[in-house]
Parts: sequence; structure tokens; C-alpha cells
Amino acid sequence: MDASALEELIKKGEIDTVLVVFPDLYGRLMGKRVTGHYFLDEMVEGEGMHACNYLLAVDTEMEPLPGYRFASWETGYPDLNARPDLGTVRLIP
Repeated sequence: MDASALEELIKKGEIDTVLVVFPDLYGRLMGKRVTGHYFLDEMVEGEGMHACNYLLAVDTEMEPLPGYRFASWETGYPDLNARPDLGTVRLIP
């Protein structure tokens, strides 16, 4: 599915939720669910999505792992900016 097909389905009301995800260190998908209109307005045309970089520095029990310069208690686990790769859009029934 390309970006224009996704936009058309959202505008028709056939898609109301978009999962915006990225893999963590263990391959688990982390991210957020957003409305289709939010996805078009903010993710495609706007500034993207913010997510805590904590999600990229935890083990399978969601405990923070030491040793990361980009994510630690010392840096305060700042947000990262996520922008969609529209080439990876998939329709999930």
C-alpha cells in the first residue's frame, strides 16, 4: 500500500487507527496507536511522533539496561522524534 492509498482509506473512514511502531533491541514493536487523521496531519505532514528513548534501552522485563549514552537515568530518557517510512505501510485486517 502506498501513501496515497492509505490517505484515501483514512479519508473514507475505512481506516481509523494507525499503529506507528519501531523495533526495540529485542525486535518487539514499540510505539503508539494514533487516529488516521492524526497520522496524516502530524506524522506525514507535520513534525512526527515523540516517544521516550527509554523504549530503546530496556530488557524484556522493561528494566533499563546500563551503558547507553543516548538513554540513561543521567540523561533523563529524553524523547526521540519518529517519522514514518511510508514504504513499510501495511494494511492489517
